[in-house]
Amino acid sequence: METTLTSQRVHVKALITRRFLPFACVAVLAFAMACERSTPVSDATAEQEVNYLRAQKFSEQQDFQAAAEFYKKTLSVNPDFAKAHLELGLLSDEKLGDPITAIYHYRRYLELRPDSEKRQLVEDFIERAKLSLAAKLPQSSVADPGELVRLQNDKAALLQENAMLRSRVAELEKATTLAATAVAEPPTAAVALAAGPGNVVIPGPAPAPNIVMAAAPVTTLGEPVSAEPARVHSYLVQKGDTLQSLALRYYGTRSAWEKIYQANRNGLPSKDQLKVGQQLVIP
Repeated sequence: METTLTSQRVHVKALITRRFLPFACVAVLAFAMACERSTPVSDATAEQEVNYLRAQKFSEQQDFQAAAEFYKKTLSVNPDFAKAHLELGLLSDEKLGDPITAIYHYRRYLELRPDSEKRQLVEDFIERAKLSLAAKLPQSSVADPGELVRLQNDKAALLQENAMLRSRVAELEKATTLAATAVAEPPTAAVALAAGPGNVVIPGPAPAPNIVMAAAPVTTLGEPVSAEPARVHSYLVQKGDTLQSLALRYYGTRSAWEKIYQANRNGLPSKDQLKVGQQLVIP
């Protein structure tokens, strides 16, 4: 009897081992892969990854669809590679017309680099992608016309600000290049002297330029000096307006909202309490 029970126990253990051993192996393998994937990878190392290098190459060759695929492969290996998220977001936004993908990767970049100096610029890119997405959606008959106009104006202002920022970056890069390669050379001038039938050209220092000093305007003591009056705009608050969106529309940057707030403090309890139909002064 005891021998029979022992045999049954051995049989049950063997059966359990055969059934659950594959699952145990899979669990161990998955745990090992998770541990390996959680190991942080530096940006310098990630930039040498073959898929990232191929994405850069295809982007330079204007093959943006192929570049996007290799950026995705890069992120499947290194999901916390912030630079690849930003570049894929820009590619999806500006070249592939995919604002949904762009917004996702812009936000992932900000999550991974919350203190980045590009944060404000990337947040503006997100707003631009949202407007692009709204423009792609079919317009509803119940949509507020004023809201649509505001969105279109914000879109135009964001595009203008983006162009200004890109132009400024290009100017700074050009100035840096010129400063690094400039070589100081003393100015020279050719002085032609009449000598017989021909002219003899003798190099020499450039003559000093003639500088004409403009006379300062004479004003009579006590006479008021006329000055061009400052331009002031009046604006009626629409649904969805904020001081930041108005600053972006009129000044090209959201950070100028305080200028509008200071000009309207008598009628604004706080910067977040705009009322539809309220008249604001835009200095």
